[in-house]
Amino acid sequence: MTRSLLLVPLAAGVLTVPAPPPETELAISSITVRPAEPVVGPHDSVRLVIDVIARGARDRNGVTVKVEPGKPPGPVLADKQPSPETGPSADPDGPPEPSPAGETPPADGVEARPVAPAPFADTHPAGPDGTGQPAPAAAPAPRPVWTAAKPLSTARMGDGWETWRFLPDKQLTRYYPAGTWTITATARGTGGAKITEYASFQFRRDTKLSSVRAERGRNSGAVRLRGQLRRVDPRGYGDYGPFARQPLEILWRPDESSRWTEVGRTTTDASGTFMTTVTGRTGGLWRVRYPGTGHYASDTSKPQQITQ
Repeated sequence: MTRSLLLVPLAAGVLTVPAPPPETELAISSITVRPAEPVVGPHDSVRLVIDVIARGARDRNGVTVKVEPGKPPGPVLADKQPSPETGPSADPDGPPEPSPAGETPPADGVEARPVAPAPFADTHPAGPDGTGQPAPAAAPAPRPVWTAAKPLSTARMGDGWETWRFLPDKQLTRYYPAGTWTITATARGTGGAKITEYASFQFRRDTKLSSVRAERGRNSGAVRLRGQLRRVDPRGYGDYGPFARQPLEILWRPDESSRWTEVGRTTTDASGTFMTTVTGRTGGLWRVRYPGTGHYASDTSKPQQITQ
């Protein structure tokens, strides 16, 4: 008897490989700088802390930041229309306080390539708006550009979003140009993808109202106010100098529980001093306010009572 052997072929099982997760869309949702509007005195310096919230960056160097004076070349991120899916808000506790002036950044901190600081003259012409002094005849100083090559830290926030924190080791002083500064944040993803967004802030020099007094005028129904407005000298020849041809607001309130009301205006003379008379009010409290400009910070004097 012949036996036949039936061979049943073994069907090869299909090897299933899970599909790779879809790539996260490259995006930057916010750029935050602190302090938001830095003001510097004659001997002060301000260290910036910059937070960039992004997703889809390829590696630890996937987000870079550049800080330089001047207006952004395009619309800033905060002015753009919000997208249907927006990124998370920044850390409510905010970034840590910047290191004190002169302190060396940590070893894993921002690697910055700043131009060595040199005295900057305020290149905006002097005039009624008080934007500054004309530039001297000397050769212009190099334009400062800070490029933060590595973030100080990164923190994951869910849905692929990360906070990239930068701490440029150069500090703003009065020798850097006042006015608008631009932060350029660039994120790089896989396959050569790149996205760039802008933010801006105002950098101002300090001003001081000094020797402000409210006195009874010759007319019994009049009050005379006098004082002086000074500003940080941008050229470094002194700490503060007179601030000429600047508008001032005269404020008054009848008592400490009332709101301040503008009751007059005046302008400083060539030496930064002012004197003006207001009629119709004799009692209460008085103060003078300088509203500031894009280059110089505002200041308000302490409340004054009328003296004889």
